[in-house]
Amino acid sequence: MTKFLFSMAALLLSVAAQADTVWMVNGDRLTGKVTLLDGGKLLLETDYGGTIALQWDKVRELETDEPMQFRMPDLPVDYQARLETSGEAGKVILAGSDQRREMALTELDSIVRPHPFLGDWSFGGTVDLAGDWRLNSHRSQDFSVAGNFQGRHGLWRHSLRWDYLRKKQDSDLKSHRYNGAYTLDRFVSRRMFWQGRAQYDRDFLEDLSRRSLLGFGPGYQFWDDELGAFSVSGLLAKVRFGYRTADDANFYALGMGWDYMRYFGGKQFQLFTHGEFYRPIGNDADYNLKAEVGLRYLVTNWASLYAKATRSQVAGALENVAETRFSVGLGVTW
Repeated sequence: MTKFLFSMAALLLSVAAQADTVWMVNGDRLTGKVTLLDGGKLLLETDYGGTIALQWDKVRELETDEPMQFRMPDLPVDYQARLETSGEAGKVILAGSDQRREMALTELDSIVRPHPFLGDWSFGGTVDLAGDWRLNSHRSQDFSVAGNFQGRHGLWRHSLRWDYLRKKQDSDLKSHRYNGAYTLDRFVSRRMFWQGRAQYDRDFLEDLSRRSLLGFGPGYQFWDDELGAFSVSGLLAKVRFGYRTADDANFYALGMGWDYMRYFGGKQFQLFTHGEFYRPIGNDADYNLKAEVGLRYLVTNWASLYAKATRSQVAGALENVAETRFSVGLGVTW
């Protein structure tokens, strides 16, 4: 029995030793995992209260078990160091691999927990819903749903995006289409990766009823941490346009894609944009553009409100397509 109690005590002490610690000016001592300092708020992930947002000017001392990432003018890019207590209120020690530096907490305005380059499976994503039903002289029904799923394991990253739209007025369909894209990234270093992408668009009303794409090329990850992520890629793609009233067009195209997301206000707001631009090597079309930009307000850890604009354009083909769509709705995040 005594051996069991000693084992349990050692286990609890080891768990506690691995936790980050925050001391507040009112004397409270909080433990958990520091994830982010942004917009004057320190986010602490805990087992007892979820993610807690602490006012940065109310923090007296801070200590982290693992290195954090700092963005300051006088520090190298992506500088990482552990935070240690200095024994003096309002100050902290940055314990880096090459130096130890004491500084005031007020000098820190951005702390980010870096994502591990290699790790076990991790998942995340969003589903956005928007609907509009109007009944006056006409009966109108608009409905759209879009999803984004991402999974990471070791050197591999999977991404799946899909979108469905249906607009109806009385008994007439005004819009009816869906699209999906699957992207597979294989990292060769912390920043560089090779990307493969497959995409399919289906429109039930337009003459340009089908668009498919299969591409491959290099990519670069500028950053990926708790504050956001940004990557670009360049692809050589095989494209196929399917028409209702004409023969299909098959051609090669060169293109680029981007994916950007950034949190603001202590992870209360999220700015995002992603898209792709392709230019055919031959004369089958001038260019093909798909892009989305939006702002998300996180009501809770899983519910959000969003507003976004989506642009889809095909120029120089047998049928030109140009549409800009604005939507506001409810999002679910995990």
